[in-house]
Amino acid sequence: MPTDASFRFSTYLTLAMACVILGYAEHELLPEVAAFALLAVGALAVMFFLESRIAFLSIPSANRLGMTVGLVYFMWVAYRIKREVDTSEFATTGWHMFIVAMCGPFVMMLIVAKVARGEKHAGDYWTLHGVSLAGVGLGAALAEHPVCFVLVGLYLVAAVWSLTLLYLGRASGTIPPIPGGPPPATKAVTVTADPTGHRTDLSPAIAWAGVALALAVPLYLLTPRSEASKADFGKPRIEIGYAADQMVDLNRTGPLQTNAETAFEFTAAYPDGAPKTDVNPDQRWRGKVLHMYTHGEWKQTETPALPITPPLARRTEPWTPPKLGPGQFAITYDVPARLRSSFVADPVQWVGDQPPPLAALTDGPPKGWMPISDGSFFWDTSARVRGTPRRYVQAYRTGPDPDAGPPFQFEVPSFDLSLSPLRQNPVPRVKEYADRVLADLIRTGELPADCREERSLVPKPEYRETVAKKFVAHLSTTPELHYTTDLRRENTRVDPIEDFLFHSKAGHCERYATALVLMLRSQGIPAAFVLGFKGCEHTEDGHYLVKQEHAHAWVEALLPVPGRAARPGAPPGRTYYWRSLDPMPGSAPTVAPDAGWVQQANTWVETRFDEYIKDYTPEQRRQAIARAIERLARPETLVGVTALILMGLGAWFARRRVRRRTGPPAAVPEPTRWFGELVAVLATHGIVAAPGDTALEFATAAATALRSKPGCGDVADVPVAWAGAYYQDRFGATPPSDARLAELESGLTALRRALEQ
Repeated sequence: MPTDASFRFSTYLTLAMACVILGYAEHELLPEVAAFALLAVGALAVMFFLESRIAFLSIPSANRLGMTVGLVYFMWVAYRIKREVDTSEFATTGWHMFIVAMCGPFVMMLIVAKVARGEKHAGDYWTLHGVSLAGVGLGAALAEHPVCFVLVGLYLVAAVWSLTLLYLGRASGTIPPIPGGPPPATKAVTVTADPTGHRTDLSPAIAWAGVALALAVPLYLLTPRSEASKADFGKPRIEIGYAADQMVDLNRTGPLQTNAETAFEFTAAYPDGAPKTDVNPDQRWRGKVLHMYTHGEWKQTETPALPITPPLARRTEPWTPPKLGPGQFAITYDVPARLRSSFVADPVQWVGDQPPPLAALTDGPPKGWMPISDGSFFWDTSARVRGTPRRYVQAYRTGPDPDAGPPFQFEVPSFDLSLSPLRQNPVPRVKEYADRVLADLIRTGELPADCREERSLVPKPEYRETVAKKFVAHLSTTPELHYTTDLRRENTRVDPIEDFLFHSKAGHCERYATALVLMLRSQGIPAAFVLGFKGCEHTEDGHYLVKQEHAHAWVEALLPVPGRAARPGAPPGRTYYWRSLDPMPGSAPTVAPDAGWVQQANTWVETRFDEYIKDYTPEQRRQAIARAIERLARPETLVGVTALILMGLGAWFARRRVRRRTGPPAAVPEPTRWFGELVAVLATHGIVAAPGDTALEFATAAATALRSKPGCGDVADVPVAWAGAYYQDRFGATPPSDARLAELESGLTALRRALEQ
């Protein structure tokens, strides 16, 4: 590369930033890539300091080095492919994504090998920039974190800076053209007296970048967003969201991505029509109950058809809401057909011998829904027009125990055999874990020693509710397990739940819920996996949004009500109720109040980045505009903006007044300015003018001093040539031509190179 310090630094910085971006983007997928990036950046740093001191490799030598490095790279690729065949570590990612990710180290080594080559021409620099841009594009496609986007922004600044100086170098002739191509027309390039050499153009580039950013950000936030789903570069996106027609697969790994799209909407109102504005923000919304678990997957199965009695909710037509008592309100749903599910506030409140709490809103009279044995209600929607949204209403109130459903009784005496699917635990080590927890509860006195039956060793019916609650408390509070949205597997040879409890010990709500279901089943307690939502957002009076990011999984356990009958005269022992159990820790990891300011700032940046960049939706845009208008309309905001405008005008008038007093600075003649660069270059190496020397006297003395320096004899006449051009311009009114300026620039470059050696 040329010895021009600004161009060399900007080019090396651009290439190093590309390697850093690739290393950061792929380090989670392939940890070795971070080591490749570190080696590449280190090699670039060494070459930056050695380039002006030693000769770089010839083309044959560079080719041999490239073959050696390539051999090491392909050995690593072979090792990685063999490891993938043996472990299926990237089974959920796919081979196409795996192969693409392995191109990152190849891009880094290609950059280093190209830089290690000796004399370069303009085409070599364009090749380096093209390869680095491809690497940055690959890194940006693989990473979705704000840090990566910050690194990309820094890369773009460095790249534009380097390309600007590349253009200046080509225009002045200091950078050789592509061999065999037409020579570029040289141009007069304004230079400075900067001791480092040529103009840098960094300050105006940063200023214009700030202007572009100030215009682009508001434009981005105001641009209507597409309603289409997001597209990802070959990467399976694991989103937090609800899909009724998909199975829950706990074998998936990778970070969960938030999805701020609206799942469904509902309104809440009291019987007198007044809007209810305080619906529980942590309200659960049941969507699907799954029963069959195998090899890390919850699959869709039909709900067991277990008849229950009495008809706790009578089906009436026309439907009228049941009387649930004080605090009752109605929830009216508007669910898009694409969700293919009905959602109800959990748990559903049943009242004996009254109309059902749910009814479908049709063109005719409302149609009441019928209860089924898993605690839900059902209505035949086959008559519904395909593609239209579901609209229905639910009568609801918060009971004294918000997790308990009403009691009911099974009609068939042999109902217990029909519940066997809800007791199946296909992971033996989960029973080992549950037995250990149960033994600890007995040892600490939280359960009596005789709480288990003698033969089966499962908890007696009267203790099953206590056991269920204790299991929930254990999973949600034990320090051995950690909540995370970055899903990983430590031992892929075992079931994901065994891996969760004994190896990785980290997971999200689906892993916690599955662990609880299997723990309860291992103790003979029927349990099911529930998929739905938890939470809602209040937008206006009585109107709420439930978003995909509220998707959640929890557990329903079927617990007996000892000695109680569902109605007078019914036989006891068959009365049960469904209890909702949520074993997940209180919330996702947040920053502690006493955390350092760096961690708090990082959390704030990531939150804003997710909200306004990665997960920016039409709804987010509407809310952001509404908040901005609301804040601008506040009196304190108007006062603050007015004060800032007045302060800016005051500073402008004060600066203008000072300029008038001092007058404009004396203009420096153009020839003096470009001749000053020669003076600055010589001054950095101890060659300065004596007091009273003219330009020619100084140039003659400098030529004599250069002839005495080793390696500078061939460039000793450069100062005299510059002095002659200066006199011709200053006193002869004949400025040098573009070709003459290019020749002078070339001579100064040779002089600077000779002095630096």
